[in-house]
Amino acid sequence: MNAVLDAYAVIAALVGERARADVEPLLRDGVLCAPNLAEVLDVCVRVHGNDEFVVRERVRWLLSGGLTVVPLESGVALDAGALRARHYRRRHCEVSQGDCFALALARQRGLALATADPDLATVARTEKVRLVSLPDSSGRRP
Repeated sequence: MNAVLDAYAVIAALVGERARADVEPLLRDGVLCAPNLAEVLDVCVRVHGNDEFVVRERVRWLLSGGLTVVPLESGVALDAGALRARHYRRRHCEVSQGDCFALALARQRGLALATADPDLATVARTEKVRLVSLPDSSGRRP
């Protein structure tokens, strides 16, 4: 299945989160927006304590295995900004700008969006974007 992956999906695969088994088949033909790739490196190193060189090598391996990273185009960037402006509500729907990049890319390409984020899943459903619900660290799916 070709789907846009949010940063958490790739992080889950790299650090062995609960969603790893669901994400691995998506990596072969999955799509990741470049800003989400930056988030993957940041979170794997800063939050999970992985070595930057090791994370970069794992990402190269994913890219050679079929994961595609697409640059942020102005149309997707503007759509992402509009999505966040429409849906972000502090304490009610704290969808991040990075998540909105992934959602805008999925919508533009007519692909499903793979995420474990409940706020992002809500926005995706509202925007009529197909969803691949991934389990979060506790096993809950949005």
